[in-house]
Amino acid sequence: MSSARRPLVLQFIDGALGTADGASYQPPSRRAEKLGVWRLIMRWLGVGAVQPEADAQIESGGLVWPQLLAINVAAALVLAACAANASRIGQSWAVPGFYCAIALMFAPIAARLVLVNVSRTERIADVMIVTLGLFALRVIRAPVVFVGHDEYLHWVGAQQIMEDGHLFAPNVLFPIGPYYPGLEILATAFSNLSGLSFFASAILVLMVARSLFIGALFLIYERISGSARVAALGCLFYMGSSTFVFFDTNFSYASLAMFLMTLALLLDLRLGDDGGRWLLRLPLFVIAIGALSMTHHVTAYALGFLLVGFFLVEAIRRDHGKGTLWRYGVTAALAVLVPVLWSKAMGNPGAGYLGPVFQNGLREVTQFLTHLGESNRKLFTGDDGVVAPLWQRLLTLGSVAFICVGLALGFFRSLSWAGLFSRRSPSSWPAILCWSNSRHILLTLITIGYPVSMVFRMTRSGWEIGNRIGPFAFLGVGLVLAICVTSLLQGKSGNVLRAAAIGGAMTVILIGGIISSEGPRILVPARYQVSADGASIEPMGIRAAEWTKEWLGPGNRFAADRVNRLLLAGFGRQLVSTTLQHGYDAGVTLAAPTFGDEELDVIRKLGMEYLFADLRLTTGRPVVGAYFDGARADEMLDAPPLPAATFKYDSIEGVNRIFDNGYSIIYDVRALSGRP
Repeated sequence: MSSARRPLVLQFIDGALGTADGASYQPPSRRAEKLGVWRLIMRWLGVGAVQPEADAQIESGGLVWPQLLAINVAAALVLAACAANASRIGQSWAVPGFYCAIALMFAPIAARLVLVNVSRTERIADVMIVTLGLFALRVIRAPVVFVGHDEYLHWVGAQQIMEDGHLFAPNVLFPIGPYYPGLEILATAFSNLSGLSFFASAILVLMVARSLFIGALFLIYERISGSARVAALGCLFYMGSSTFVFFDTNFSYASLAMFLMTLALLLDLRLGDDGGRWLLRLPLFVIAIGALSMTHHVTAYALGFLLVGFFLVEAIRRDHGKGTLWRYGVTAALAVLVPVLWSKAMGNPGAGYLGPVFQNGLREVTQFLTHLGESNRKLFTGDDGVVAPLWQRLLTLGSVAFICVGLALGFFRSLSWAGLFSRRSPSSWPAILCWSNSRHILLTLITIGYPVSMVFRMTRSGWEIGNRIGPFAFLGVGLVLAICVTSLLQGKSGNVLRAAAIGGAMTVILIGGIISSEGPRILVPARYQVSADGASIEPMGIRAAEWTKEWLGPGNRFAADRVNRLLLAGFGRQLVSTTLQHGYDAGVTLAAPTFGDEELDVIRKLGMEYLFADLRLTTGRPVVGAYFDGARADEMLDAPPLPAATFKYDSIEGVNRIFDNGYSIIYDVRALSGRP
């Protein structure tokens, strides 16, 4: 039967799944007899249907499109700024308008990069334009002060370095932070050299780190796939990771660590090009790993996992070179050894910090799987009971659906792109263990981490583990989805409508990832929200913290709730108490309805001098799930604390109310702790 006489549906299926090979059509039963049922199934999945093809040779020419797209990004940023300002005055359209600005910024660039006839130069320019545009959203959301919870942890450490003039000084908010000071070193050095404020210096450092991260990721994808088109699309798909747009642009060590990890991966790739001279470039690789090890423990361990995995994949490949395998073993060993040695030199601080996180997360995931999906976490519902709007829920589900469909269609095509299953004649195992690019194989395999991270996100404690897995799993997700688009969904077609549809799907993936991380609280609201981190940081709390520094002096021992503790340590430079550092939850002194022996014992053991009470905590449930540390004080509360819990100190002899702005009250309790 000729191709023209075949049913249109069969022609479409064969073309979509890569089964059309120019041979005459045969019914499925006869084809199964010829190829075998297994090979038929694999072919329908796309195995062997894709082989690496060179990008179309396109002259660089002018950069008209990047200029137009840059103007469009600028217009989108104006809309985003208007939405952010509208949120501060309580306008209902602010959050939808902000997300529309993101879509306006991202969709045209995504659709443009899907097309074939785009030069490599333009692809790089377009990727960097959208990278800087998305980073600018972070500045629009918080243009004056830090608003992220983790940002205050690192800001306090950086201030300690600038004041003391040396590293490893204790951090009252973040005991493990001083042992990984990479980000703080870079930001404080730039601030001292430039004369800029620390906030401005931190923003510039983060912007450069983000730009270099995407540049390194583009080069990695390009060298692995051999295609600038795949590399550009891979970078855009990676932006769909829930942590990319906002969490990984916070002043937090993961923001710099992701760049250092991709730099180390790129240097590892370059070592393979040097032949016998790779030892001359090895010191650069070691420096990158050393910098990463001093910046972030989890990312350093993830790099070690990736390079060890690459070594193992290369080791089982039949036609690997013994000399190159030895070199891969050296780089993998260094990637594991350097972070371990640094951790040991610092006293292995990560064990006590990360251990409970993974232990609790694994326990809840096990319960979730064994109890048929019963979870202690309600999807799309905050701890304060607020449910995300319908459109946000639909976009998030659509994002997950598009990613899963793309992985299903692109997984085997990506393996085939790397040369796996390319030998069709023998059907033995030795023939299967042949491929051309082990790095490509490894990145494809780690996409399994994406569904695993989704399972962890179904539970309360496991959510943090899933959030940590996501950025590393998306290194593979970006590559596989890009290959799915270039080899199946768009191919070499110049159809603009199809490219626009794919660009729209990519935009849904991006926005869905942002919603899963930020939700309806993406912007600073007009009104204070109880224990909502960024939504609870406002001028009144900042002024109260600054008052303590001005009138009491820095370095006093304070007990406070979760948010005011950040402000007191950051703006007031006070020594706040945390359960993680001191082993006692100072919040019980504020949460207990009456004053008794337990509260007095905590005050004396911690040497408390002042208690910072915020009456606004009594107005609602905590958005992040905890008023204080999530320990003893929060366990005492099954409802918002009563105002009487704060006012109990008014009747205690020797305790004085030294500050009161109507909401925040500071009590002097030195008489109770025995401190002068």
